[in-house]
Amino acid sequence: MLSPALTGLLASRRSLLNQQVAEARRRWPTLDTAAFSVFVAQTLDPLCLAIAAVDEAAMPAATEVAFELGLELIAQGLAGPAARLPWVDAAWQQLAVPAAPLIAAAPLETLGALSNAVVRMHEVPGVRIDAWLQRMAALAPRCDSTAALRSVGALCAWQAGMAHLRVAALAQADGLPAGLAAEALGVDGAQWPSLRSQLGSERWWHPQGAAASVQGQTVGGFTGLGGPFAAPPELRASAEGFIARSGDRHYLLIADAFGGVVLPASAAEFAAARVTPATQLSIDSQGARIGTTNIVYAAPADDLAAVAGPAGIALYSPWSHHVRLLPGAA
Repeated sequence: MLSPALTGLLASRRSLLNQQVAEARRRWPTLDTAAFSVFVAQTLDPLCLAIAAVDEAAMPAATEVAFELGLELIAQGLAGPAARLPWVDAAWQQLAVPAAPLIAAAPLETLGALSNAVVRMHEVPGVRIDAWLQRMAALAPRCDSTAALRSVGALCAWQAGMAHLRVAALAQADGLPAGLAAEALGVDGAQWPSLRSQLGSERWWHPQGAAASVQGQTVGGFTGLGGPFAAPPELRASAEGFIARSGDRHYLLIADAFGGVVLPASAAEFAAARVTPATQLSIDSQGARIGTTNIVYAAPADDLAAVAGPAGIALYSPWSHHVRLLPGAA
């Protein structure tokens, strides 16, 4: 059952909203209107109430924007009960209250930013979207603009495993108040200048503790089980990370203290990458070691290989579709 606030709005704007639905059905003939009705009850109604609680005057216009955006998201299969991913509804529902002042002031910009963020994260395997939503719910009330919300979102997405956002997220953090940037990373605001410098220069350093574990990050996997690699990959080092060749496809592997990702790359990038021995890592019949620490890697010790570059060390095997990315240097 809808709230009186949304029921009243739907009644007073019936002609306009019906026109929006009709236009959406012409644009997307397969639009599932039943799914949209569920979206209105489960996602739009709580959002409407959250906006009204902070700015009752802004509620009608902001809810109309959300209504129209919801139609598009339903049509694209990104929201509602039949969505191909759960995250847009989750973002609107979990962040409606903490981000309500921003949604009231700039509904399309704010809801669009939140929707785009979770869709992008869903496209990268292994990213911890639940953790991102939890952090954003705590930090959104501290953001005084949608621009600040985007910057905080980038910092939180990086910490949730989007390792390729590291440089951009830190650059965006420079535009935030020091206290907010520090809070997003869970550190004392007074420490932010020195921590910012260390985060920028040491990709394997974690602000919550000592240097990242020597065990690093595991990325990849077999395509038959949802991974990116059809065949065990061959690795070369690049400035950003490592370029992998698996069959006739190429990938960029990036990792840091917060996580690791596999992104598309090209044959030209693989050809330009380097094969440099990883002198800090030793391989013998027992496996791989850095100093006296054994590296846990689920592949036979025979034929293990490793390359090193500015981003660390890549340990790989012709018998595994996974790659272990480690802190270290050539």
